[in-house]
Amino acid sequence: MRNWLKLLNDWSLHWTNTKWGAWALFFFAFADASFLPLPTPLFFIVLVLLSITKAYKYALYGTLGSLFGAMVGYSIGHFAWLNANGEFTGLAQFLFAHIPGFSENVYYKIQTAFIKWDFWILFIASLLPLPYKVFSISSGVFDMNIFMFVTATLISQGIKFYLLAYLTIKIGPRVKTFFEYKLKPIAIISTTYATIIIAFKRVF
Repeated sequence: MRNWLKLLNDWSLHWTNTKWGAWALFFFAFADASFLPLPTPLFFIVLVLLSITKAYKYALYGTLGSLFGAMVGYSIGHFAWLNANGEFTGLAQFLFAHIPGFSENVYYKIQTAFIKWDFWILFIASLLPLPYKVFSISSGVFDMNIFMFVTATLISQGIKFYLLAYLTIKIGPRVKTFFEYKLKPIAIISTTYATIIIAFKRVF
């Protein structure tokens, strides 16, 4: 399963230099916020590096994809995560076993964080390299107010994508000189990770 996910992540980067790049970003952000781990920040930065002028358009697609995906994740948590006896459903157990980022240990840690920080934990999750789907599902499990959840997700994901867009615009041209479109995906991945590291250093 994990090898399949790795292949999926590698394959996703092939959509960056196509006319469907923006909608692919929407789909990846949707899946990443709901049930499936995809390299959405990496994909986003590659898109921006390939077309700097569309950076904020991509930020909008990423934000909306994350929002709608998070709402699906919330629904999974609210309706399909625990059975009537308060035990994990088959779906929950499948995700624990096969999807990176899901585990019972992580679930209980997030439960403690929700008790302590409430909806503020969603802002923290958006600014850290953590799988947002875990938090969106947990929000549904813990019955967070849906309007509060949607508002926190929209704002926090918007901040993340627009901040990444701004930083990539500022430092992207320097990173972009390290590769040409004809290089293999691994070269793009390497330079993009460098961009992410530099960007977060600039912020924090």
